[in-house]
Amino acid sequence: MNRVCKKCLMREMAAADALMIEKYMAAIKAEDRVPEGEYERRLSLCKECERLNAGICAACGCYVELRALSPVSRCPYHSW
Repeated sequence: MNRVCKKCLMREMAAADALMIEKYMAAIKAEDRVPEGEYERRLSLCKECERLNAGICAACGCYVELRALSPVSRCPYHSW
């Protein structure tokens, strides 16, 4: 039986899941995104969070890779 990694991001999981996230991310214009360095910083904080569960934030239910991309989004626990 395959186990889901609770501390993984969607891009580290099944190819179909990663493709779905990539599709949504591609639809977001570059000017509507945080800089790449800020995006990766946010994701690294999410990976350390106990509320991350298989790429989803247990606090708010979002896909963290999408939420971290938006300059107007915030972590529900103020980590970023």
